[in-house]
Amino acid sequence: MLIDSKEKIDPELRKKISIELCASFTKRLNPNQNFEIKAGTIIAIKNFIKESHIEDPILFSFLVDAIADPEKEIRKLAIKVIVEVANCEIIELLEIKLKESDGEIKREISELLKLLQGK
Repeated sequence: MLIDSKEKIDPELRKKISIELCASFTKRLNPNQNFEIKAGTIIAIKNFIKESHIEDPILFSFLVDAIADPEKEIRKLAIKVIVEVANCEIIELLEIKLKESDGEIKREISELLKLLQGK
């Protein structure tokens, strides 16, 4: 089923789709998942935001949370996507994540915030 973002969607259908997407993204972005699944999920989130114009705070949150993945390549991919789709909500989430993080992840988020705020 294709959903035109300009059409009004039944609130119950929207709620059901959101719940299913969240469950899927939670499972697929689990740090124990393999690289291909996590990378594919990050790309899917990018496509939802960029191509489908679905600007949902939950999608932004999944994307920002991926920046704390133990795999450096997943973090790099998340950063690349964040740069492509950044908005004020994503920047706010990054600022919160910065306060929660430490070490290399904190440094990466700090550098990303400087880049995004310089745009």
